[in-house]
Amino acid sequence: MKDSLLITIPAGWRFNSNAGKNDYQDILLVHEEILVLKPKQTKVFDIKGYCCEATKAGPRQGAPYTIGKMADSSLVLLARYLNTHKIDSNTEQYSVWAISDGKETANITANNDSIASLLRTFVAKVKGEPLPWYTLLKRAKVTNSGEVHDHPVKFKADITYVIPETCYSYCYIVDVKGNKVSEIFGRWLQPDKTDYAANFNVAGLAKGEYKLILEGKNVPLFEKTFKI
Repeated sequence: MKDSLLITIPAGWRFNSNAGKNDYQDILLVHEEILVLKPKQTKVFDIKGYCCEATKAGPRQGAPYTIGKMADSSLVLLARYLNTHKIDSNTEQYSVWAISDGKETANITANNDSIASLLRTFVAKVKGEPLPWYTLLKRAKVTNSGEVHDHPVKFKADITYVIPETCYSYCYIVDVKGNKVSEIFGRWLQPDKTDYAANFNVAGLAKGEYKLILEGKNVPLFEKTFKI
């Protein structure tokens, strides 16, 4: 290994876009990379990172980037956390955007949420905000032109309510204008069962603010706002 070159790129390193007119997102490295070059060796390395400027385009293949520098302290804290935890790529991306762009912490989730819940707690603490009362799984896609689109998939929440007597109740979603956009269920509820594990598809809903409402005999039993 005499005269070999060992390069360590730490978690939290931010590569800056240098694409001129094409306004691509910077890339945040969340897992430490160690690169080794033998004497006189030339080699191309693949390095995995995440977009950290949600309002800009996703980078296209061959887009130029500068060497960059360490990101700000909040992103470095996140990167160091992710560097020591095994989490799927989609969840990691939304945790980066939650800090870099103030996206909803509720979007940090996965089909199996036990690991993502710890990350959600960590991110909420870094952001100095309370934990969201719900989770909303999203998937991000980048078009050939670099446009980033994220699509809502599934809403989950544990709801607790108080009901004085057995009654036929409805659970539904309304938009900011009060229009009902989706009905979750209509069924009899018993006073001895006051918990509901909400778990439903929201793929057809546009971005915006909504309310989840549970009511019986036209009396609200539960009502809270969430965002898509």
